[in-house]
Amino acid sequence: MFDALAGFWRAQDHRLVDAAADEDAYTLHRTSGPWTALSWTRGWEWDLRRRAQFHVSRVHDCPGLLTFLYDGDYWGYELFHHGTTVDRFLQWAQPGQQFFPDASVRGRPDLLVAQFPALGLDPDHARGYLTSVDVEDPTYEDFDASSDDPRNRPVRDGDRWGRLDAEAVFDFWRFLGAEPGTPYDTDGFPNPYLFAAPVHRRFTTRPA
Repeated sequence: MFDALAGFWRAQDHRLVDAAADEDAYTLHRTSGPWTALSWTRGWEWDLRRRAQFHVSRVHDCPGLLTFLYDGDYWGYELFHHGTTVDRFLQWAQPGQQFFPDASVRGRPDLLVAQFPALGLDPDHARGYLTSVDVEDPTYEDFDASSDDPRNRPVRDGDRWGRLDAEAVFDFWRFLGAEPGTPYDTDGFPNPYLFAAPVHRRFTTRPA
C-alpha cells in the first residue's frame, strides 16, 4: 500500500517522508485480519486524498472503504473498487452537504456486503449501521441522541453506541473486523491512533 501511495504522490510532484513524532501525519497500520488501515491527517483536503485511495484500489485491484467522522456530529463512508465509487453513505443527510453533493448518500447494504464476501457480513446488521436520516424529516425534530430513544438503539449486542450516534462508526469498524483503538484521548479530542493494529509507518508529504 505504501508503494502505491508513493507512486501517486510522485505523479503530483510530491514525495512521502517519515513524519516527526509531533507532526500531523498519515498513519499506516500493520495488516490486521483482512484489513490494511490508513488514518488520514486531520486536514480536510478532499480531492487529492480520495484520488490517492482510488489509485491504491486500482493498483491492487481491491475494494476499499473511506470512513470519516465529521466534527463529532455524524459519520459517513465512500465505498470503492478498482478506483471507481460503488456506494456512498452519510448518517445525517443534509441539503447541500459538502462531501457528495451530487450523489445519493443513503448507503446500500447490499453493495457493502457484496464487496467483502469473505467477511460473511450479516445484511441485517449492515442495514442497521447504514441508518440514514434526513435532517429535514419532521419525525426527528424531537430526537435527542443523549436520551434513551428507541430509534437510537445499538445495532448489535455489545455495541457501545446507538446507531444514530456519530461514534457508531467505531462499532461499524468492529462489524467489519477492523478493531478500533481508543477513539478519544483523556481531554475528549480524537485520538490519532484510531486503529488497534500496530503502527507500521507514519509519514507525510513534501514537495519533490
